[in-house]
Amino acid sequence: MSIVEIDLNALSDVVDEVTAALEQAYAENPIRPSDLADPHQIGENLKQFARTVQQVDAEYHGNSDGKSREALTEKLDDLSQLGDYGLAQLNALSQWAGLLELEELQVTLDELAIPIALWTARNIGSLQELRNVVDALSRIANQTQDSDFLAELSGIMDEIANAAAPQVKADEDKSHAGRPWRVLNLNHGVVATRTHDPAIMESVFEQILLRLPEDAPTFFREGMEQMDVIDYPGHVREVMEKYYKMTNNPTLH
Repeated sequence: MSIVEIDLNALSDVVDEVTAALEQAYAENPIRPSDLADPHQIGENLKQFARTVQQVDAEYHGNSDGKSREALTEKLDDLSQLGDYGLAQLNALSQWAGLLELEELQVTLDELAIPIALWTARNIGSLQELRNVVDALSRIANQTQDSDFLAELSGIMDEIANAAAPQVKADEDKSHAGRPWRVLNLNHGVVATRTHDPAIMESVFEQILLRLPEDAPTFFREGMEQMDVIDYPGHVREVMEKYYKMTNNPTLH
């Protein structure tokens, strides 16, 4: 299945399975973090989220009358809050899976962040909660060398970055190198390079210049170093070299 296929209709079934496994593990090891509700309650919250998503899809996309994009825009704040709520509940279940050492369940939960974030983006909402989706995108990218798949993944990263909330895009606090906005954009640059597609590379590199001007020189310098290490094709090197020279102004001999 393509990772851009958004089947949130199946979310309730997945949550049922995951919650049952978490509750069984929790019964055997009843730890109780002070900042987390119990797994059953979080699971119920996620299923309510899934039902609300289905209602929104039916109301705005699922009938022949098809309410307009303008009508959807009127609910922008609600949709943004809904998307972030779903991601927050998903993150809470993922934390439980980590605490109970259920690694496979944690991976499953983290990867569900991608369709939730995409659903929010495609319903013109904005995203505050990015950490889980950024981690999931990174893990998926590291599992493949297929250039077509990476091109598709680059498009998804573009949609999610564009849907980030204004406060996230402002990136005012740069004290934390691992902040999701920075990681998303740098990882996007790596994925774009691995597509070997000059058009994708140029588009993403321009965004790095705009969004992460302080990081751009290092990114393109390290990118040039990787050209030899991995023996990238000449047309990929040309694009990387263009941005390296643009940001590092090397002395020509």
